[in-house]
Amino acid sequence: MSAERKKAPKRGMRDVATVQTRIGSTSPANRTQAVARFARLENERMRILRELDAWNARKQEAERMLAKVEAELSTLQTLLLGAPPVPSGPLRPAPRGRPAQKVQEPRPLGAGSVIEY
Repeated sequence: MSAERKKAPKRGMRDVATVQTRIGSTSPANRTQAVARFARLENERMRILRELDAWNARKQEAERMLAKVEAELSTLQTLLLGAPPVPSGPLRPAPRGRPAQKVQEPRPLGAGSVIEY
């Protein structure tokens, strides 16, 4: 008996052919099926584009909120430590449709603000 017997790969549930896998792997038999498949793919493309647009909108909002928090952190760092703010990451451009915000000069300690512990 040979010790070099080839082992067949184990088959699992992922290898079972379903109706959906059969439909997806076959080519359309006539023009009507091709048109129906084209319409389904076009609808899927539009759905994915809408999802991408929604994701980009959420991303822009998150970037705006992050820039606001970073600006406040740098202001508080200057106020508390008296040191110039250290940039925590790359500079981000202003979101579309909004003007770029002007960076305010840090105020010296005790200049119009009170810190209570």
